[in-house]
Amino acid sequence: MNAAPRPNYLVHAGAWNPDSGGGIFLHMLVHQLRQLGEDAKIWPWYRDPRPGLLTMLRSAWRKPSLLLGSGHRFINPALDTPIAQFADLRPDTVVVYPEIRLGNPLGAQNVARWLLYKPGAQHPYRFGEGELFFRVEAMFDLPEVTGGAQDLVLWTRNPAYVAPPPDAPREGACYMVRKGDKTPRIPETADALCLDGKSHEEVAAAFARCRTFYSYDEATMFSLYAALCGCESVVVPASYASRAEWTAQHALFRHGVAYGVDDLPHARATQHLVEDLIAAKEAEGLESVKAFVTATQEHFG
Repeated sequence: MNAAPRPNYLVHAGAWNPDSGGGIFLHMLVHQLRQLGEDAKIWPWYRDPRPGLLTMLRSAWRKPSLLLGSGHRFINPALDTPIAQFADLRPDTVVVYPEIRLGNPLGAQNVARWLLYKPGAQHPYRFGEGELFFRVEAMFDLPEVTGGAQDLVLWTRNPAYVAPPPDAPREGACYMVRKGDKTPRIPETADALCLDGKSHEEVAAAFARCRTFYSYDEATMFSLYAALCGCESVVVPASYASRAEWTAQHALFRHGVAYGVDDLPHARATQHLVEDLIAAKEAEGLESVKAFVTATQEHFG
């Protein structure tokens, strides 16, 4: 007797963007699922679920660069992330939406919702009945809505960030605002170099020559990258009363990163632990993908 076919996965994602943490996660999920032998593909963000000329025209109007051709501009060629065809959307398909995607535009019967950021913090949200929830961090969860989301984390370091020689000269400061636009500015960044909008190569070069990096975003991987590059890394406090409260929600930053300038001694003393911390987080991410497969196959299978 033949076993029932396994559901496939379609991940609703925009074009690959090396500067978007959420976008990287979505593409990496497809890649890791395929590495585990699952049938997983990307469903382009702007594509309607119905085939035909009208869909092509509507998609072209929404985003001309995301036409349904080879997709060479849409994906990262270093990853195994094929673009789905209309036949890939089946009744048993598990569709993965990020939290910012309103509703269920593909009309999928099986929806996994991945909370890459706290719903409602920056964008509105609208979830449906029967969705299975996953989260990147505990602070992004809405337990009263999700019932307690399961962890799904795919931290992957960017190869641009490496540790320079320990005796490399350093001077000055740099900073990023990102999602910390509402946080009051501190004097230390008044004359510092702003890194928002710069490429990873430019940011890595700044981390290699600057003494201190300040982040107004309390949850960006750049804080760890700065520490990895030997730069003093400081998160400007905004949402938490203490380092303990902050690390309780952001365990990834427990080494090498200061929560406020007064916490710099801790960051300096633990900076050497960042490399192993990132490696452990990458391994943990693979295990979380395996757990995701088990949870979705059992829930929707």
